[in-house]
Amino acid sequence: MGAATVWALPARWYSDPEIYQAERRHIFSRQWLWIGREAELAEPGQYITAAPAGFPLFVRRGEDGALHGFHNVCRHRASKLLTESSGRCDTIECPYHGWRYRSDGALDHVPLFGEAPDFPKDELSLFSISVDVWRGLLFVCLDPDAPPLIEWLGPIEDIVERTAPAQASFGRELVFVADCNWKTYVDNYQEGYHIPPLHPGLNRDLDWKRYRVINFDGGSLHDGPPKDRSTHPGAFGWRFPNFAFNSYPDGLSFMRMEPVGPRQTRLVYDYWRPDSVSQEDFEATIAYGVQVSEEDQWITPIIQENLEAGVYDQGPLSPRHENGVHYFHEMVRQAMGSAA
Repeated sequence: MGAATVWALPARWYSDPEIYQAERRHIFSRQWLWIGREAELAEPGQYITAAPAGFPLFVRRGEDGALHGFHNVCRHRASKLLTESSGRCDTIECPYHGWRYRSDGALDHVPLFGEAPDFPKDELSLFSISVDVWRGLLFVCLDPDAPPLIEWLGPIEDIVERTAPAQASFGRELVFVADCNWKTYVDNYQEGYHIPPLHPGLNRDLDWKRYRVINFDGGSLHDGPPKDRSTHPGAFGWRFPNFAFNSYPDGLSFMRMEPVGPRQTRLVYDYWRPDSVSQEDFEATIAYGVQVSEEDQWITPIIQENLEAGVYDQGPLSPRHENGVHYFHEMVRQAMGSAA
């Protein structure tokens, strides 16, 4: 961070609707986003829908066995094509006027449209998105020029491979909604400075004074050395903009901090149980994680209220404890450019 004092993002960046719309265009439309699990699309015709940062999307297993992703927007009058969160469909047909599309997104059938000699059918395919899978997680990217998912993950791939249980199966998904901007929650994730006063359990298990955040190109790895006899701390980290992982001896979890407008964030946790861990111990691991999350969910709306109160603008960031926050803020500033 250097010798000079560095400052947090301006308070208005955490609530301004125009800033949020710029973030949708300049951040979330250009990064890989985790939206679900590949197991939800086991059979041809199965699909899931999602709306990360307000972009309506769906991914469907085609009859060819491949995964196909599209914006969930009919090219006729913008209706959603698939209106359930998940399901199975033999055809992709708009519920509004019956326009039908093939598995590859090409427009297939336009009922009773009338005479239109220059109708550009070949130009009205669905807007496609990239789809990829990592460790059973389904990722999408709206930017055709983005790097491959495995490259985007960077060192996360290696550290999860080294620290995660060799055999683990999906156990449970938990969803919470926090009344705060998505950046408020990422700020909180990106530092251990708040652990002693806010997280008594983590403070008991972590050697907080040796806690470090190691930034890499596009994200951060957190090094929280465990205290003697602790079984909870492990490897954990974050990838810009909103993906995180925790790899513990007794389990593996993934998290996303999904914006729902400028003042609300949807938190999704997927917990995976190692084959060697009993259900009882797995439940204890989930309870531990939920306790930490609930503590964060308590403080972040309080911070959000004060960010909008009109008194605070920017605060100084600790060079010892908040280098991860500073790195996140620099990534946001760089992505936004003149749009902010």
